Amino acid sequence: MKKHKTINYWQFVLLAHLSALLAFAIVRGVQIAYSSVSLKDNTPFLEYLKCFGRGVVYDNHCSLLALVPVTLVLGIQSIIGKENKIVSKVGFWITAVFYFVEFAICCANIVYVKYQLANINFEAVKALGQGTEVLGMMTSGTYIVAFILSTFFCVGFVYLLWLLFKKFVKDGEQTRLFSIIIFIVLALLMAIGIRGRSKPKEKHIKKFQKFIGNPLNTSFAEYSDQMLLNLSAMNDFFFVEKSQAQTKKGKFKYMSNNKAEKIALRYQNYPHEADANSIKQKNHVILVLMEGMSAKVMKTFGYPKVITPFLDSIYAKSLSYCNFYSAGVITQKGMCATFSSAPTFAHFHSMEKAPRKRTVISTAYRHEGYTTQFFVPHAPTFDNVFGFFTANPFEYQYCLDDYPAKYQSLSWGAPDDYLFKFAFRKTDSLIASGVDKTLSVVYGCSNHPPYNIPDEYHKKGFSIEEAAVYYADAQLKMFYNLVRNTEWGKNALFVFVADHGRHYVSNMLASNHIPLIINHPEIQPRVDSTLGVQYDVLPTMLALTGVDYKDYRGYGIDLARSKRDTVFFGYGEKYALKTKDKLYFYSPESKYSEIWIETPEGFKNVGSKDAAFERYMKANLQYGCKFATSY
Repeated sequence: MKKHKTINYWQFVLLAHLSALLAFAIVRGVQIAYSSVSLKDNTPFLEYLKCFGRGVVYDNHCSLLALVPVTLVLGIQSIIGKENKIVSKVGFWITAVFYFVEFAICCANIVYVKYQLANINFEAVKALGQGTEVLGMMTSGTYIVAFILSTFFCVGFVYLLWLLFKKFVKDGEQTRLFSIIIFIVLALLMAIGIRGRSKPKEKHIKKFQKFIGNPLNTSFAEYSDQMLLNLSAMNDFFFVEKSQAQTKKGKFKYMSNNKAEKIALRYQNYPHEADANSIKQKNHVILVLMEGMSAKVMKTFGYPKVITPFLDSIYAKSLSYCNFYSAGVITQKGMCATFSSAPTFAHFHSMEKAPRKRTVISTAYRHEGYTTQFFVPHAPTFDNVFGFFTANPFEYQYCLDDYPAKYQSLSWGAPDDYLFKFAFRKTDSLIASGVDKTLSVVYGCSNHPPYNIPDEYHKKGFSIEEAAVYYADAQLKMFYNLVRNTEWGKNALFVFVADHGRHYVSNMLASNHIPLIINHPEIQPRVDSTLGVQYDVLPTMLALTGVDYKDYRGYGIDLARSKRDTVFFGYGEKYALKTKDKLYFYSPESKYSEIWIETPEGFKNVGSKDAAFERYMKANLQYGCKFATSY
């Protein structure tokens, strides 16, 4: 058969793919090493091998996806027998950009996993468009080293790809049939690799699926009882890809809407009228949202060091909830749930739009004659924090624009010591001017990396994370004492709650388990074991302050008068149901579920299926998502 001029390119495709698999494995190894504090001691070597083995399947998908443009361009030109150098280079650079994005996301995930114990999802990637705060976080403090190394790594891989392209993509001669066969074989192998293949779990499955397997999904990474290994097995670009699909899909649909609402709200039959036993002195209400303050960093909950002396002290002198959880594991989820009593979901930004159909804290208290204030340390556009209140504005809103110039260059703006003093001065000034009822909401985020902590807090023998917690706790004490030492502040109502927790190996729920502390002279100190979530904060506050909230529209309950045996909240990309001693996880994307039981030694996996849990979970996903997106 007659030979014709063609392009030899299959060696380039093969070597580029193998190089990418090796590079992904290096990133995975660095991620595990960087977050090794989250691993159990003496983790078997086989567990690591499984992590890398499963990871190769995801890496294979991502690498082949990136190679599609250049393979398509070179393959078609090879069959035709003519090469256009410009077209070939365009195909190469599309693939190179694809690889760069994949590796950039995976490198960023190294730091993200250590802080959140969750993989970056599509919403987190979108947050990169929020500007200076995210860029500042990436290029400040110790993160600048990671940022530079990651950039070199990504650029270095693209350069290696270019060298391979120049060396192995060259003119040659072969039969047209051979060119077609090479292209078809590569296309089939790439199609199978991109689809992925995970072992079907269903007993009854269509015959053709036995041959090609199920499409690769996130459940394939769920092999270990150690979350870090499961997260590291996943290629994060694949995870972003899947979370984007759920974002496009939008709402969940498992049953009729009426049925979902009835099941989801079975615990929401609570009194809507004002509590007859509400506090009498209720003129001044202060809600403090604490960044990343997991209950697990408190001595009260078993942390080995005393890094929260104030919170431990005030916890014992207040109405404190020991089984309280955040609605999600990032700030915008915690803010949305706390301020507007709504559940949150991983596949959309919870504060992207201003809610008009549900009760919001600013409006609820303004209707009762309170002068309302909101203090954040950073820019007003970050997480759309001020835009969220467009339809329900605070009368006074303070942000980075209102603070001294020296704080403008810091990643998170004003540090807690300045922010709390500023909030105190503004509140004190309002009251001195004749205002008799105030609501002040203050969000301090000095406990968020990259940290900007005074040197004195680094000399206590603490890690940098512990020093940040210790500093944040000290500023809470300072703020509390400033208020209590005034005439108006003696009877102020303080509510302390975290936006989310922080993961620690001692407890798998540390990312969600947070303190809720309600402090007032009239409230009898006690520890309440009632299960609660952040969306319960607003109705509980309204009841305690005697606000008649018959028109209240929210997902929460008044914890002081109502009880639940199950709560629903987001756990990264998964969702959780928590009872007194059981924990149920469910992933809507993969339909993977787990059941854990809480023991004195920690959580123990006891199975994966429970019909009652699954029914209640799906009802909350469907109705909760509908409620949260009914703006």
